Amino acid sequence: MGLRPGDHVCWTFVDAADFRAAVLPFLDEGRRLGEHLLLVGASRPELLRALAPLPGRDEMLASGQLEVRSTAEVYASGEQLSPAEQVAAYRSLVDAALARGRTGLRVAADVTPLVRGGDDGRTRLHVYEQLADALMGSVAMTALCLYEASLGAEVLGPVTLLHPDQHCGEEEPLAHLSGRGRALSLHGEVDVTQADGLVRALVDVARGTPGEVVLDLSDLRFLDVAGARALARAAQVLRAADVQLRLVRAPRTAVRCLGLFGLDGGETVPA
Repeated sequence: MGLRPGDHVCWTFVDAADFRAAVLPFLDEGRRLGEHLLLVGASRPELLRALAPLPGRDEMLASGQLEVRSTAEVYASGEQLSPAEQVAAYRSLVDAALARGRTGLRVAADVTPLVRGGDDGRTRLHVYEQLADALMGSVAMTALCLYEASLGAEVLGPVTLLHPDQHCGEEEPLAHLSGRGRALSLHGEVDVTQADGLVRALVDVARGTPGEVVLDLSDLRFLDVAGARALARAAQVLRAADVQLRLVRAPRTAVRCLGLFGLDGGETVPA
Protein backbone atom coordinates (compact mmCIF):
# COMPACT_ATOMS: atom_id res chain seq x y z
CA MET A 1 0.00 0.00 0.00
CA GLY A 2 2.94 2.32 0.57
CA LEU A 3 1.40 4.10 3.57
CA ARG A 4 3.50 5.74 6.24
CA PRO A 5 2.94 7.75 9.46
CA GLY A 6 0.88 10.82 8.69
CA ASP A 7 -1.31 9.06 6.12
CA HIS A 8 -5.06 9.24 6.80
CA VAL A 9 -7.20 7.21 4.43
CA CYS A 10 -10.95 6.94 3.90
CA TRP A 11 -11.85 3.51 2.45
CA THR A 12 -15.33 2.27 1.61
CA PHE A 13 -16.13 -1.45 1.53
CA VAL A 14 -19.04 -3.42 0.13
CA ASP A 15 -18.91 -6.68 2.09
CA ALA A 16 -16.71 -8.80 4.36
CA ALA A 17 -14.43 -9.85 1.51
CA ASP A 18 -13.95 -6.22 0.50
CA PHE A 19 -13.19 -5.36 4.13
CA ARG A 20 -10.51 -8.07 4.33
CA ALA A 21 -8.98 -6.97 1.03
CA ALA A 22 -8.38 -3.51 2.51
CA VAL A 23 -7.38 -4.44 6.05
CA LEU A 24 -4.98 -7.34 5.50
CA PRO A 25 -2.36 -5.56 3.35
CA PHE A 26 -2.66 -2.45 5.52
CA LEU A 27 -1.89 -4.33 8.72
CA ASP A 28 0.75 -6.55 7.12
CA GLU A 29 2.59 -3.45 5.97
CA GLY A 30 2.53 -2.17 9.55
CA ARG A 31 3.81 -5.52 10.80
CA ARG A 32 6.81 -5.25 8.52
CA LEU A 33 7.44 -1.68 9.69
CA GLY A 34 7.42 -2.71 13.36
CA GLU A 35 4.30 -0.70 14.23
CA HIS A 36 1.70 -1.43 16.88
CA LEU A 37 -1.45 -2.64 15.10
CA LEU A 38 -5.04 -1.97 16.14
CA LEU A 39 -8.08 -3.30 14.29
CA VAL A 40 -11.48 -1.92 15.30
CA GLY A 41 -14.88 -3.16 14.16
CA ALA A 42 -18.39 -4.12 15.22
CA SER A 43 -17.64 -7.72 16.22
CA ARG A 44 -14.36 -8.95 17.68
CA PRO A 45 -14.95 -12.61 16.65
CA GLU A 46 -15.63 -11.52 13.06
CA LEU A 47 -12.51 -9.38 13.05
CA LEU A 48 -10.39 -12.28 14.26
CA ARG A 49 -11.77 -14.46 11.46
CA ALA A 50 -10.97 -11.74 8.94
CA LEU A 51 -7.38 -11.70 10.22
CA ALA A 52 -6.85 -15.45 9.77
CA PRO A 53 -4.61 -15.02 6.67
CA LEU A 54 -2.47 -12.28 8.27
CA PRO A 55 1.15 -13.51 8.64
CA GLY A 56 2.11 -13.89 12.28
CA ARG A 57 -1.42 -13.18 13.51
CA ASP A 58 -1.35 -15.47 16.54
CA GLU A 59 2.16 -14.48 17.57
CA MET A 60 1.31 -10.77 17.34
CA LEU A 61 -1.88 -11.25 19.35
CA ALA A 62 0.09 -13.11 22.03
CA SER A 63 2.84 -10.48 22.18
CA GLY A 64 0.40 -7.58 22.18
CA GLN A 65 1.69 -6.07 18.93
CA LEU A 66 -1.75 -6.69 17.42
CA GLU A 67 -4.93 -5.65 19.21
CA VAL A 68 -8.49 -6.37 18.11
CA ARG A 69 -11.20 -4.28 19.74
CA SER A 70 -14.85 -3.53 19.14
CA THR A 71 -16.03 -0.14 17.91
CA ALA A 72 -17.97 0.29 21.17
CA GLU A 73 -14.75 -0.17 23.18
CA VAL A 74 -12.81 2.45 21.25
CA TYR A 75 -15.47 5.01 20.36
CA ALA A 76 -18.57 6.33 22.06
CA SER A 77 -21.79 6.28 20.07
CA GLY A 78 -22.20 9.07 17.55
CA GLU A 79 -24.33 11.22 19.82
CA GLN A 80 -21.81 10.99 22.66
CA LEU A 81 -18.56 11.10 20.70
CA SER A 82 -16.23 13.79 22.02
CA PRO A 83 -13.93 14.65 19.11
CA ALA A 84 -11.22 16.23 21.26
CA GLU A 85 -11.23 13.41 23.82
CA GLN A 86 -11.10 10.76 21.09
CA VAL A 87 -8.11 12.41 19.44
CA ALA A 88 -6.39 12.70 22.84
CA ALA A 89 -7.00 8.98 23.40
CA TYR A 90 -5.30 8.13 20.11
CA ARG A 91 -2.39 10.40 20.97
CA SER A 92 -1.97 8.42 24.20
CA LEU A 93 -2.03 5.15 22.26
CA VAL A 94 0.74 6.44 20.00
CA ASP A 95 2.83 7.36 23.06
CA ALA A 96 2.23 3.92 24.55
CA ALA A 97 3.23 2.19 21.31
CA LEU A 98 6.48 4.15 21.12
CA ALA A 99 7.20 3.43 24.79
CA ARG A 100 6.94 -0.30 24.00
CA GLY A 101 9.56 0.04 21.29
CA ARG A 102 7.20 0.10 18.32
CA THR A 103 7.84 2.50 15.45
CA GLY A 104 4.34 3.94 15.59
CA LEU A 105 0.62 3.15 15.71
CA ARG A 106 -1.34 1.80 12.76
CA VAL A 107 -5.14 1.75 13.09
CA ALA A 108 -7.75 0.21 10.81
CA ALA A 109 -11.19 1.13 12.13
CA ASP A 110 -14.68 0.45 10.84
CA VAL A 111 -16.34 3.61 12.08
CA THR A 112 -19.63 3.05 10.25
CA PRO A 113 -21.62 2.98 13.53
CA LEU A 114 -20.60 6.57 14.25
CA VAL A 115 -22.66 7.92 11.35
CA ARG A 116 -25.81 6.40 12.85
CA GLY A 117 -26.03 8.83 15.74
CA GLY A 118 -28.38 11.23 13.96
CA ASP A 119 -27.55 14.63 12.53
CA ASP A 120 -25.70 15.79 15.64
CA GLY A 121 -23.73 12.57 15.67
CA ARG A 122 -22.63 13.14 12.08
CA THR A 123 -21.52 16.67 12.96
CA ARG A 124 -19.39 15.33 15.81
CA LEU A 125 -17.93 12.72 13.47
CA HIS A 126 -16.96 15.39 10.93
CA VAL A 127 -15.26 17.46 13.61
CA TYR A 128 -13.48 14.35 14.86
CA GLU A 129 -12.23 13.40 11.38
CA GLN A 130 -10.87 16.91 10.92
CA LEU A 131 -9.04 16.82 14.26
CA ALA A 132 -7.77 13.32 13.53
CA ASP A 133 -6.40 14.47 10.19
CA ALA A 134 -4.48 17.23 11.97
CA LEU A 135 -3.22 14.68 14.52
CA MET A 136 -1.73 12.48 11.79
CA GLY A 137 0.63 15.28 10.84
CA SER A 138 2.11 15.50 14.32
CA VAL A 139 2.49 11.92 15.60
CA ALA A 140 3.68 8.52 14.35
CA MET A 141 0.23 7.27 13.39
CA THR A 142 -1.29 5.84 10.21
CA ALA A 143 -5.06 5.43 9.94
CA LEU A 144 -7.43 3.57 7.65
CA CYS A 145 -11.01 4.75 8.31
CA LEU A 146 -13.46 2.23 6.90
CA TYR A 147 -17.08 2.98 6.00
CA GLU A 148 -19.76 0.77 4.48
CA ALA A 149 -20.38 1.84 0.89
CA SER A 150 -24.13 1.35 1.41
CA LEU A 151 -24.21 4.53 3.51
CA GLY A 152 -24.54 6.47 0.26
CA ALA A 153 -23.24 9.77 -1.08
CA GLU A 154 -25.08 12.02 1.37
CA VAL A 155 -23.26 10.47 4.32
CA LEU A 156 -19.97 9.55 2.65
CA GLY A 157 -19.48 12.83 0.77
CA PRO A 158 -18.50 15.01 3.77
CA VAL A 159 -16.53 12.22 5.46
CA THR A 160 -14.50 11.54 2.32
CA LEU A 161 -13.62 15.22 1.92
CA LEU A 162 -12.05 15.21 5.38
CA HIS A 163 -9.42 12.63 4.34
CA PRO A 164 -6.42 13.46 2.15
CA ASP A 165 -6.30 9.89 0.83
CA GLN A 166 -9.53 8.37 -0.47
CA HIS A 167 -10.61 5.03 -1.90
CA CYS A 168 -14.31 4.97 -2.66
CA GLY A 169 -14.88 2.17 -5.12
CA GLU A 170 -14.38 3.32 -8.69
CA GLU A 171 -14.80 7.01 -7.86
CA GLU A 172 -11.77 9.20 -8.49
CA PRO A 173 -10.64 11.20 -5.44
CA LEU A 174 -11.15 14.90 -6.08
CA ALA A 175 -11.23 17.28 -3.10
CA HIS A 176 -9.87 17.44 0.44
CA LEU A 177 -10.68 19.92 3.22
CA SER A 178 -7.85 20.28 5.74
CA GLY A 179 -6.78 22.47 8.65
CA ARG A 180 -8.30 23.26 12.00
CA GLY A 181 -9.66 26.17 13.98
CA ARG A 182 -9.61 29.46 12.07
CA ALA A 183 -7.31 28.27 9.26
CA LEU A 184 -8.69 25.81 6.68
CA SER A 185 -7.55 24.83 3.19
CA LEU A 186 -9.41 23.34 0.24
CA HIS A 187 -7.42 21.15 -2.13
CA GLY A 188 -8.03 19.45 -5.45
CA GLU A 189 -11.14 19.76 -7.60
CA VAL A 190 -14.66 20.75 -6.58
CA ASP A 191 -17.50 20.18 -9.01
CA VAL A 192 -21.18 19.31 -8.78
CA THR A 193 -20.38 15.84 -7.39
CA GLN A 194 -18.54 17.36 -4.42
CA ALA A 195 -20.76 20.38 -3.76
CA ASP A 196 -23.22 19.03 -1.18
CA GLY A 197 -20.51 17.20 0.75
CA LEU A 198 -18.39 20.35 0.82
CA VAL A 199 -21.20 22.43 2.31
CA ARG A 200 -21.83 19.92 5.09
CA ALA A 201 -18.15 19.33 5.90
CA LEU A 202 -17.19 23.00 5.82
CA VAL A 203 -20.13 24.15 7.93
CA ASP A 204 -19.63 21.41 10.51
CA VAL A 205 -15.91 21.98 11.06
CA ALA A 206 -16.12 25.81 11.01
CA ARG A 207 -19.35 26.40 12.93
CA GLY A 208 -17.68 25.95 16.32
CA THR A 209 -15.24 28.84 15.73
CA PRO A 210 -17.12 32.15 16.15
CA GLY A 211 -15.47 35.07 14.41
CA GLU A 212 -13.48 34.79 11.20
CA VAL A 213 -12.47 31.52 9.55
CA VAL A 214 -10.05 31.74 6.63
CA LEU A 215 -10.32 29.23 3.78
CA ASP A 216 -7.18 29.04 1.62
CA LEU A 217 -7.96 28.08 -1.99
CA SER A 218 -4.42 28.22 -3.37
CA ASP A 219 -4.26 24.43 -3.82
CA LEU A 220 -7.58 24.28 -5.68
CA ARG A 221 -7.02 22.93 -9.19
CA PHE A 222 -10.60 23.30 -10.43
CA LEU A 223 -13.82 24.92 -9.27
CA ASP A 224 -17.05 24.96 -11.28
CA VAL A 225 -20.24 26.96 -10.76
CA ALA A 226 -21.72 24.27 -8.49
CA GLY A 227 -18.60 24.36 -6.32
CA ALA A 228 -18.71 28.16 -6.06
CA ARG A 229 -22.42 28.01 -5.19
CA ALA A 230 -21.58 25.50 -2.45
CA LEU A 231 -19.02 27.88 -0.95
CA ALA A 232 -21.56 30.71 -1.05
CA ARG A 233 -24.16 28.52 0.65
CA ALA A 234 -21.69 27.48 3.35
CA ALA A 235 -20.76 31.13 3.94
CA GLN A 236 -24.44 32.02 4.34
CA VAL A 237 -25.09 29.24 6.86
CA LEU A 238 -21.98 30.16 8.82
CA ARG A 239 -22.94 33.84 8.97
CA ALA A 240 -26.12 32.81 10.76
CA ALA A 241 -23.87 31.10 13.33
CA ASP A 242 -21.72 34.26 13.77
CA VAL A 243 -18.88 32.83 11.69
CA GLN A 244 -17.45 34.92 8.86
CA LEU A 245 -15.91 32.78 6.12
CA ARG A 246 -13.13 34.60 4.25
CA LEU A 247 -11.74 33.08 1.07
CA VAL A 248 -8.11 33.79 0.24
CA ARG A 249 -5.61 33.01 -2.51
CA ALA A 250 -8.14 31.72 -5.03
CA PRO A 251 -6.65 30.61 -8.38
CA ARG A 252 -7.46 33.00 -11.20
CA THR A 253 -9.49 30.27 -12.90
CA ALA A 254 -11.82 30.12 -9.87
CA VAL A 255 -12.33 33.85 -9.38
CA ARG A 256 -14.97 34.23 -12.10
CA CYS A 257 -17.16 31.45 -10.66
CA LEU A 258 -16.81 32.87 -7.16
CA GLY A 259 -17.78 36.31 -8.42
CA LEU A 260 -21.09 34.97 -9.73
CA PHE A 261 -22.14 34.55 -6.10
CA GLY A 262 -20.60 37.72 -4.75
CA LEU A 263 -17.59 35.96 -3.26
CA ASP A 264 -14.15 37.55 -3.15
CA GLY A 265 -11.30 35.11 -3.61
CA GLY A 266 -8.76 37.41 -2.02
CA GLU A 267 -5.32 37.93 -3.57
CA THR A 268 -5.29 35.58 -6.53
CA VAL A 269 -2.62 33.04 -7.39
CA PRO A 270 -1.73 31.65 -10.84
CA ALA A 271 -3.77 28.70 -12.00
